[in-house]
Amino acid sequence: MPITPDIKDFRLAYLFRDLDRELLAQIAERACWRELDTGAPLFAKNDPGNRFYLVKTGTMKLFLLAEDGQEHVMELIGREHLFAEAVMFMGGRYPVHAAALEPTRLIAFDAGFFLGLLRGNTDLCLALLAAMSRRVHGLVTEIDRLTLQTGVQRFAQYLLAQPAQKSADTRTIRLPASKQTIASLLGIQPETLSRILSKLRDEGLIEVNAETVVVLKPDALGRIS
Repeated sequence: MPITPDIKDFRLAYLFRDLDRELLAQIAERACWRELDTGAPLFAKNDPGNRFYLVKTGTMKLFLLAEDGQEHVMELIGREHLFAEAVMFMGGRYPVHAAALEPTRLIAFDAGFFLGLLRGNTDLCLALLAAMSRRVHGLVTEIDRLTLQTGVQRFAQYLLAQPAQKSADTRTIRLPASKQTIASLLGIQPETLSRILSKLRDEGLIEVNAETVVVLKPDALGRIS
């Protein structure tokens, strides 16, 4: 594996999409690869936020810990997605914990160097502002959707948003995390998720086989109320 990433490894991420090759080359020189085994921590809440990351393969989990030690999953980060980039503008410390859900390969970017580029380049600041505004708009839409939907609707939409092997009439989905983790992500209890799975299975909308879900009627699942 090369010590530093190539431009092609990250240029399509939303933060870098509008940058020219010269700037991308400078960013690549200060970036590095990280590999994590399943369950390995990347950073803890309140650690100095000196890097942000792009997932190339695998899945990362962002989470908080309650006083009783219970884990609350905030987000699952899949391949080709950035995370922790906003820490550059939030006082410099990570607000959550991060760990790998499976063997994961990351590109780690130098946050301080990137901030230095911003201070000296108005065009870069404007491109970043536009990119992050689009990202925030998408997140606000997602929050509104989750707030207004029932647990069944949340899980149905979550399923339909996952990468899938598609046939003419069905979608086969490998769940990216345990059912307990997905329940935490969707803001429902694990036992509630079990009931939702049973309900959807009894209605003939899905089949469940360990960590694989086959959506038998995608259109009907998308219309569920």
